[in-house]
Amino acid sequence: MKVAVFGWYGHDNAGDERIKYSLEYFLKTLGGIDAVNFYDLHKHAIQGKTSKFDHYDLIIIGGGGLILSQHNYHDFIMGIGTKIITAGVSVETALIGNPKKFAEALLEKSSAFLVRDQASKEKLTPLDRDNKVVVSSDLTFLTPFEIVPYNLSNTIAVNFLAKSKINLAAIPRFLLKTIEIANRLGIKNMPPIYSFKQIVRVLKNKYSIIPIPLYTVKQPPDIPYYQMNDVAILHTYFNQVASNFDDSLMDECNLFLSMRLHGLIFAIQKGLLPLTFSIYPKQINIMKEVGLDSGIIDIRSIKETPRFIENSLNNIETNREKVIFYREKASIQITNDVLRVIN
Repeated sequence: MKVAVFGWYGHDNAGDERIKYSLEYFLKTLGGIDAVNFYDLHKHAIQGKTSKFDHYDLIIIGGGGLILSQHNYHDFIMGIGTKIITAGVSVETALIGNPKKFAEALLEKSSAFLVRDQASKEKLTPLDRDNKVVVSSDLTFLTPFEIVPYNLSNTIAVNFLAKSKINLAAIPRFLLKTIEIANRLGIKNMPPIYSFKQIVRVLKNKYSIIPIPLYTVKQPPDIPYYQMNDVAILHTYFNQVASNFDDSLMDECNLFLSMRLHGLIFAIQKGLLPLTFSIYPKQINIMKEVGLDSGIIDIRSIKETPRFIENSLNNIETNREKVIFYREKASIQITNDVLRVIN
């Protein structure tokens, strides 16, 4: 059996690369699978309808936030002439225009459709005439990281992003170009970005902090600040930042304050306490699923971050139990679901 997998692979994004590792390892342990080949969805989908992948026995679309692009992916999906399943994906945009057509094509062609969060299912429900969409878990839970033994360290991990205070998606294209030019000219406060310098100074007085980048793709030197990779962003707060993602850096920590979803997921898999800000719906949702609403920091009250960290660590035993319980539940769920849909 030969399997082709399409996702956002080869972009030095720790989440997607871990999805690739987890899915490949899981499938090959099943036996009877001769090859698992991974492809960049965008690179191939924008080329339109093709039959060059029809020699595969199974095509998997996933995982990650793939229902996002404004490009035409639906012709590519409709042209595939072999079995398709969609697994571990989420909807990252409003379902209008090409994203809606892409979702409709996936729903029509997929024999099974697993999303990784309830919000994605709700967005897809009006299009899901055959009730295919099932809520499961992130594909990395197929092969989760090992749990880190409990320790009394005062070391925490952080991952910050250059999050704009305004909705860039709502800005006309010509204004975005103006912002990019302003950034290249050295005007770094366009658009206005949330700053974490003050809380980093406070936290350094109490904790040993390890900055952990998850998106480490090489970039040109004149890229706008709000589009920089994690390494560049973290360097604005810390002198020493790893050039690539290294999960072993988390092993010294009890807590991970992450603005990226897979930072939270990796923390959960290692049994660390996850914390995040009230910015991104996916991150908020997983914190609520774990039962750690108390670990969602209001972005309008960044200065309260040290208090949230202290409260979380003060209840580390109770919070860790919730994390490990969710880890086991998510792993069992995605394992059973994938086994069911590939057979």
